[in-house]
Amino acid sequence: MDLVIRNAISDTTGEPVEVGITNGVITALASAGLPTGAHEIDAEGGMVSPALLESHFHLENALLWDGVINQSGTLHEAIELYAGVKQRLTEDDIVNRAGLALRAAAANGVLWLRSHVDIDHIAKLSILEGVVAARERFGHMVNIQLVAFPQLGMARNPEAVDMMWQAMAHGCDLVGGMPHGERDMADAARHIELAFDMAQHFNVDVDMHIDETDDPYWHSLELLAEKTIETGWQGRVTAGHCCAMSAWDDALAERVIDKVKQADIHVITNAPINLMLEGRGHGYPKPRGIARVKQLLEAGVNVVCGQDDLQNMFYSYGKMDPLEVALITAHAAHLAAPHEIAAAFDMPRYNAARLWRLENYGLHVGAEANLMVLAARSAVEALRRQPDRRYVIKAGKIISQTRTETKWHI
Repeated sequence: MDLVIRNAISDTTGEPVEVGITNGVITALASAGLPTGAHEIDAEGGMVSPALLESHFHLENALLWDGVINQSGTLHEAIELYAGVKQRLTEDDIVNRAGLALRAAAANGVLWLRSHVDIDHIAKLSILEGVVAARERFGHMVNIQLVAFPQLGMARNPEAVDMMWQAMAHGCDLVGGMPHGERDMADAARHIELAFDMAQHFNVDVDMHIDETDDPYWHSLELLAEKTIETGWQGRVTAGHCCAMSAWDDALAERVIDKVKQADIHVITNAPINLMLEGRGHGYPKPRGIARVKQLLEAGVNVVCGQDDLQNMFYSYGKMDPLEVALITAHAAHLAAPHEIAAAFDMPRYNAARLWRLENYGLHVGAEANLMVLAARSAVEALRRQPDRRYVIKAGKIISQTRTETKWHI
């Protein structure tokens, strides 16, 4: 065997496990006693887990911080600020900042990342060119999917529609959207229709920003679910944010969540950024401004968590660690019981792998050896402490090691 991991515990059972890897694939699992490998890792009693996925991010504006501070803290101002600077972004600048974000993510165990790329009449395809260059530069480290994202609308913007078709032909892997950015629900329906026309033409999945607002008027998630069923795209559609459902009455929420389940739509909650952006215009009590995570989980919907942004005009914080995002999600969604903590831990792991439709993901013989060795012994330890990813392994090769030491002098 090329690599053997010893003195570890399983991420699912907590039982002792040794892992044998050959040619980038897990070829042996045992509680102890595997033969000697060409290389060996001592997990020191830590957890071995499949690697993490960052399923909702924006690479091109990561770390775009200096001189573009969002004074109101609102999504509206953030979009305006970004529209004002996106034409000035160069390919080298995008690649350099994206590289910093991707290296941080990989060190935290992220081996897959999905990035939404602004496609509109302002920047045209220039941002896409920069992000494609970043994917070419760092794709050996993190597997990157690109989503064509018409943030400034399509229903009344024929030029943006044309740009979207071009983007899908020149590097994007999925069709995105933001129907609640249109004038009304009728235009939102047209926006969704245009996106599905592209998805069907290119036979690709759909991943949209949906109802990222605390205005209960918007329920384009319902339109998305209906279109998914109509087109037979079940299991191939993702809805990000879904904030407005926090402001819906229970009857509307139950109706839409039932349709989401029927459509097999994956929901990505972006709790850190939405807790920061939503509710700015409200007095107290302020709305929470995130998707109804617990209700979605109880309905059997596949729920994933996403970082979204990294220190820019949309969000001032972040460290590219899905375990931090999962912990914030658990707080915001009241996920405190052991089974709920386990669900939060799975959001950037098994739930995200289902969204990506990954084959051979996990800790089992025959799975691809995309793993992390985590200095934790349970789901609650992993979320509470967000400990070192002692080793990150991609296709059977160690790509990073992290060890934090504390020295006492008392």
